Formats: sequence, C-alpha cells, structure tokens
Amino acid sequence: MRSFLIYGIELFSNYKSFSLGVDTTRNLWILLHFNDLEIKNKTLYYQIDNDITQRKNTKYPVRKMQKKHKNTAELLNYLNDKNYIIRHLELEFTNGWRIKQRPFIKLLFYTNSVVERDKLIVKLLDIAGQGPIDISALDINYPYYFDSHKNLLKIDIDGLPSPDEFWSEEKLKQWRIEYNRLENGE
Repeated sequence: MRSFLIYGIELFSNYKSFSLGVDTTRNLWILLHFNDLEIKNKTLYYQIDNDITQRKNTKYPVRKMQKKHKNTAELLNYLNDKNYIIRHLELEFTNGWRIKQRPFIKLLFYTNSVVERDKLIVKLLDIAGQGPIDISALDINYPYYFDSHKNLLKIDIDGLPSPDEFWSEEKLKQWRIEYNRLENGE
C-alpha cells in the first residue's frame, strides 16, 4: 500500500472541477487550507461512533448538522472533539468554490475557472509533498493513480472515460450503450 496523502486525481468535463483520492476518514485536516474562505452553505451528515466502547448492537442514527460555522477551521475544530463518522459533507464558499466529500475515498473540488483549478491542484499537491505534475497532459474524465510522489498512471481499463455530473443526458446515454457493448464482448 502506498503512503501518499493523495493517491489519485481526475479532471472533470466542465474543465473547472476535479477530484483527489484522499482518505477522508483521517485527512479532513486538508480542509484547513481553505480557512481563509467564508462558508456560505454547509451540508453535513454524521453518525456517532464510540469505537470499542460502543455496544455491539448500538446503532446511532445518521443526523444532519445544524450548527453554523464561519470557516473550515471552526468546523474542523468542532469535529475534532466529536466521535463522528462523516457520512456526507458539502461546503460552498462565498467565492463560488465548492468541496464535496465522497465518504472515505475522495474529495471533489469545484472552482470558477481552469486557472483556479490548476492553481488549487498545484497547492494541494505541494501540501501533500507530491508533484509537480503536468496537468495539461491529463485526459478529462480518466482517473489517474499516483505510482510515486509525482508519477501518474492512467486507469483505462475499457477505453471509456468515467462519466461525471456535467455530462448531458445524450452523452451519458451514448456512454451506456458503449459500455454495455464492451461488457457483452461485442
């Protein structure tokens, strides 16, 4: 197993967004680097987890956090004292950026331009001690895996890109047809 903070990257088809493979259970601290941005909206669902002190049959409900936080530092400070499993996290900032968490595996970043996207990728890779990488050489909608601190391997099993939320219904329909054709060995 690789011991990199960021283990993968994928650029999305709107050219302003991307995802980073990050263990979000242990590495939400990376959001501290956004504490200069004011949180406009937050959606956070959590579940209490008392680890080994919790009874085997105890199952706490998933709840939506109502508490307001001004920035990511305040949010992470609050979460630091809690025994929560974060089931869903979305942050929207006043500058138009957004961050979404895919539980346990990745963070999705939405910026306002390609330039902002590229600067943010460079910043986050610097924080992780990884990179530099040639962002312009990455294919849109193909995941890449960090083989070393700056060497990326393209994950291209079936020759098809990974669909994202920015695809039109028509493009998604065409992708499904191609995918099913490949799955059936045609």
